[in-house]
Amino acid sequence: TEEAQGGVPATIVTHSMGGLQGLYFLQSQDDAWKSKYIKRWIPISAPLIGAAKEFRLFATGDNEGLPVRARSIRDEQRSYETNLWLSPRDQPSTVFARTDEKNYTTDNYEEFFNGIGYSKGEIVRKRVTALIPNVSAGPGVDVHCLYSTGVDTPFSFYYKDGDFSKTPVTTNSDGDGTVHASSLEFCNQWSNTAVTTYSGIDHSGMITDATVIKKVVEIILSD
Repeated sequence: TEEAQGGVPATIVTHSMGGLQGLYFLQSQDDAWKSKYIKRWIPISAPLIGAAKEFRLFATGDNEGLPVRARSIRDEQRSYETNLWLSPRDQPSTVFARTDEKNYTTDNYEEFFNGIGYSKGEIVRKRVTALIPNVSAGPGVDVHCLYSTGVDTPFSFYYKDGDFSKTPVTTNSDGDGTVHASSLEFCNQWSNTAVTTYSGIDHSGMITDATVIKKVVEIILSD
């Protein structure tokens, strides 16, 4: 409430998927409200146009480093709307998954979900993607974006013989180990946006690294 913040516009700090939630929230407010209540937004490691590894998650599951079989938790992971919200978007020229006969990009999700036997996935993906109809429009507030690259990040997945039940051959790209670089860097396209980049800090490490924490505090106290 206005009383709770003492009449001082707030700084919003988010990490990871909080970046999508923060962008959705800010795009849902009018300019007058944001001008009155929001000083800035600091998204850290935001997957603004998704995370490539979601293609593998929906096809074969992702154990995320845990000592379990990825396929044993796949159906549970498919049930999370948040995972569908994290699916890559607006990257029609990028092949994220492929078989010997087919390439899958963000332009043919329906074929991908049908291919992996999860046709309802496209129904839900369309619904959650519509929460942020235009990522390029930005949040309409001042932004200071923080992210790291220089860490091998799952990016493209090859399923030999079109067998989505088998572990794919994974090709890495640049990123933070979880989110590929072009998604992290998307905030560079927004107006009124400052960017601080790091190298070699992984996705989770961005909220424990002393240098990053110091920078966040510096930004908040810079008024």
